[in-house]
Amino acid sequence: MENKKIKFAFFGSGPLAESALYSLYKNNLIPSLVLTSADKKSGRNLESHKNIISAWCESKNIKYWQPETLKNLDIKSSPLGKETFDIGIIVSYPKILKKEILDLPIHGCLNIHPSLLPKYRGPSPIQTALLNGDEKIGISIMKLDEEVDHGPILIQTEMDIDNEDTNEKVERKAGAFGGEMLIQILNHYLYGNLKPIEQDHDKATFTRKFEKKEGEIRLYDNADVLQNKLRALLPHTPIFFFIKHKDREIRVKVNEIELNKDFAKDKLAKEIIEKVIPEGKSEMNFEDFERGYL
Repeated sequence: MENKKIKFAFFGSGPLAESALYSLYKNNLIPSLVLTSADKKSGRNLESHKNIISAWCESKNIKYWQPETLKNLDIKSSPLGKETFDIGIIVSYPKILKKEILDLPIHGCLNIHPSLLPKYRGPSPIQTALLNGDEKIGISIMKLDEEVDHGPILIQTEMDIDNEDTNEKVERKAGAFGGEMLIQILNHYLYGNLKPIEQDHDKATFTRKFEKKEGEIRLYDNADVLQNKLRALLPHTPIFFFIKHKDREIRVKVNEIELNKDFAKDKLAKEIIEKVIPEGKSEMNFEDFERGYL
């Protein structure tokens, strides 16, 4: 079975999925169907904005589907039921896939997960690694089962995290790297020459979704706390602190810092902040903010 003859459905959303999908595409592995999240509506008129996966599919003339939910799905009447797939490939897809969907492709579904499983199971492995100050991140390809990141492993490796890497940069690099790994082993798996190995479930650790409040820092925290939070949480979760000014508490957003581990060593958070946005004001240099507010 040559790569170009593999019929597969791709499930994914976000930069990690886009990079993996492009790696497959440039190696002539073109999905028959892509499932991705619904387009988001924003602005005063709630205009619809295409997500990066649906926009990419349109540019490549690839069929895609954006179901609001897969719960109670009638597979036979859905786009998934109109073709026979050799395999399903899942990368950062935010919906739960029931057993009926996982079993639909002839060879089941494979997942690219950006951690060295069973470490960092769950929804935020890259963010958690960055928050913890990890210098490497794992990439695992596993066969999916019904439990979260629980399935047996086909292949794993590690990838360096650079000092300047943010969450989105690591997602893109990990997606591309994971896509290349999948290309190397896919035929071996489909021919039955590569057997999945059960994870050591006793060593499992779990990640979680982060809340907006977790972007709060204190000016006298260690600088690495600020660096790790900014790298892990932006752009989705703002980084901010509170100060007392003219008898009231104001919220100040951190907009730019010196992102360099060596520079930040033994420094305080306030010493690496470059630009901030005080509540109700425009962006300003931190030096100007200190003179006016601190």
